[in-house]
Amino acid sequence: MGLIEGSIVYLGPWSWLVLALVLAGIEVVVPGTFFIWFGAAALIVGLIAFAVAMSWQVELVLFVVLSAVAVLVGRRFYGRASNEGDGFANDRLGRQVGRFAVVERAIEGGSGHIRLDDTIWRADGPDLPVGARVRIIGHRDGRFLVESATAD
Repeated sequence: MGLIEGSIVYLGPWSWLVLALVLAGIEVVVPGTFFIWFGAAALIVGLIAFAVAMSWQVELVLFVVLSAVAVLVGRRFYGRASNEGDGFANDRLGRQVGRFAVVERAIEGGSGHIRLDDTIWRADGPDLPVGARVRIIGHRDGRFLVESATAD
């Protein structure tokens, strides 16, 4: 009997709880919400093994099945949660849509510059003088699309 098999037989159901802790520890060190599902499956198998006497082969099959179910359910849950964000996590310009700014250099011929916070940005929109208040309505090709803030 090998070292690992001997340890599993000696520890019995506790081996699953130890595995659950090891997998949870790996998740902490290498986060990615993947190992935690295997840890949850190991925890459940360990708890069931305390209540019902099973061979280690049955416990292993149960662990594989529970791991697959846990990963699928977890991915579905976290996949939905990650899609519920604002959608602009990596879209710096998109996060500014709806904000107000001031024309820094007159918008003439459809092009000019606006000041947003402490940064000057290129902008496209209707002709407006310096100091006019605008609302950002979108972006294209690295430029903001603006409209007059009084055009509500």
